[in-house]
Amino acid sequence: MGFLGCAATPPGPPFSVPEDPPDHRTRLILYRADRQASAASVRITVDGRELGQLRNHEYETILLGAGSHIIRADLRGFAFLAWGWNSHQIRLSPGETGYLEISVRLSARNVPPTRQLEIAGRPSGTASENVFIVPISAKSAMPILEGTTRRRTRDSAGL
Repeated sequence: MGFLGCAATPPGPPFSVPEDPPDHRTRLILYRADRQASAASVRITVDGRELGQLRNHEYETILLGAGSHIIRADLRGFAFLAWGWNSHQIRLSPGETGYLEISVRLSARNVPPTRQLEIAGRPSGTASENVFIVPISAKSAMPILEGTTRRRTRDSAGL
């Protein structure tokens, strides 16, 4: 007897330090390592071009032209959780590697107890997830990146 359904896309290879970009290009490393578990995936665009989905504990590295770039992260929550998005402009010099940490955070607030909603053991309230984009130094990023795998590319149009 067999089971029908979609197989999960296997995780990509573990993080390894990429080589320096060519002198006329820049490298951008985006990664997601949420401290609080979230099943949501984040859709990433770079300068309006879709990179794809970034799940928790995944990273992606891309080569770009030197200069200013706009990174946008879009999130759709589940059930009672709201949509979220954020954008960040980063400027990279020729030969530079930049690091951006993408994180999804859940925020909750109390509401009158007349509502029947339970959030992580709380008797009532509302919750929403939002996505954050934070520039981070290579020194701070490396220990976190060691626990990530390359982004699964099944759902990406790529850059």
